[in-house]
Amino acid sequence: MSKRILLYYPPNKRSVSIETLCKVVATSGHELIVLTLTEKDCFHESLEKMGITTYAHTFPRRPSWKYFLHHCRYLIGFCKKHKIDIIWSHLQEANIIALLAQPFLEVEVVPFRHHAESAFYAEYGEHFGMQRNKNEVRLDKIINRLARKMVIPSSGVWYSMEKYENYDMSRIRLIPYIYDFSDYAKPDPVHVQNLKDQYRCHLMLIMVSRMIPTKQHLPVLRIVGKLIQEGLSIKMILMDDGPLKPQIEKFITENGLETHILLPGFRNDFIDFMAVSDILIHPSLTEASNNVVKEMGLMEKAVAVCRDVGDFNDYIEDERNGFLIDRKNLEISVEEIIRRAYADKEQLKSMGRELKRDVLNRFSDSVENRAKLLSLIED
Repeated sequence: MSKRILLYYPPNKRSVSIETLCKVVATSGHELIVLTLTEKDCFHESLEKMGITTYAHTFPRRPSWKYFLHHCRYLIGFCKKHKIDIIWSHLQEANIIALLAQPFLEVEVVPFRHHAESAFYAEYGEHFGMQRNKNEVRLDKIINRLARKMVIPSSGVWYSMEKYENYDMSRIRLIPYIYDFSDYAKPDPVHVQNLKDQYRCHLMLIMVSRMIPTKQHLPVLRIVGKLIQEGLSIKMILMDDGPLKPQIEKFITENGLETHILLPGFRNDFIDFMAVSDILIHPSLTEASNNVVKEMGLMEKAVAVCRDVGDFNDYIEDERNGFLIDRKNLEISVEEIIRRAYADKEQLKSMGRELKRDVLNRFSDSVENRAKLLSLIED
């Protein structure tokens, strides 16, 4: 029987995985409606081109209790007006609103969770001098208590909830993200060649992540600086931005690395810089399911990621389709990986080919992956 499903989602920016989810539902014989907590933007435009109806409803964020109460009331009226059968809410903000509205609706609410913060703060919070926001902790507890069923994307989120939140894991559905990889931009060959000519070196490293402590830029830069001092022909691209950027710039200047460490910032043509690189160094300590690693795989590029973080254990096999970083001995592990990459670039190419195959098998918009997602409707 055809059902009417509401995707309830805070952002208004494009996401390949979310748009693929929408397309899967909309082409399955069910009807999908999308409602965001932010004004209409490129996300809505993309969905409407697929024939999906979208709405947006905003409200001032403070005080927070008025914000949540208003959206809860609006959602109740919206669901009744549009005869919604199932709500798929995404991210903490939409999840709490949908679950608070649940008792007043004859609909099934299925929250999708996209973070594994509990494990990070329990295991690394003291090391970084960081504490999780108490309101976020409180919202997670409420969501966990009210959710009759919850969808997560990776074993890393499972581990976080099972070990540190004492959640009833029988209510969890682990469904990896699905991507229509044809939606990804392709590198511009002219720009890629210009970048290669401009930044000639034996080994080009890249990091693509926000400049915050948990992404560990500075430990990696210490290793890269050491290897450059030894005379190795290495350059490194640091994409994106963030609060640690002044410290990173200071480290680069103080160590004379201006011609070796490139800071293009946040760029829409990031795919060209990834195409220039030989290997992604991604020592992030907290993830749900990282997109950059999949994008590198599509280009048959090698990656180095932390063991036991996000979904990396689910599809990265050490030394076959990538390197697994020992997060407890980070600098030693990263140095060994970079030295091996420098000595054997053919191995990097082999890893990239293997990674592409595995990314396509696990995350593509396939019949099998569609079935896993659509099973939620009948579950």
